[in-house]
Amino acid sequence: MEKHDKVHLYLDHDEAGRKYAQIALKRSVKFQDESKLYKDYKDLNDWVMNFGNMQKLRQFKGRHF
Repeated sequence: MEKHDKVHLYLDHDEAGRKYAQIALKRSVKFQDESKLYKDYKDLNDWVMNFGNMQKLRQFKGRHF
């Protein structure tokens, strides 16, 4: 990941995910925590599996995985 200019983090909303997001964010400004996208869900997969209404689609539009 060091060779990239920007790294988007889509980590789980559990203890380990929060811990490693904080470690990465402290390490470099190029890391960006994207977990706010799926804040009401366990993780990105849970959000995708429950994805459906247009409001969420608008939030998702423009994101790159």
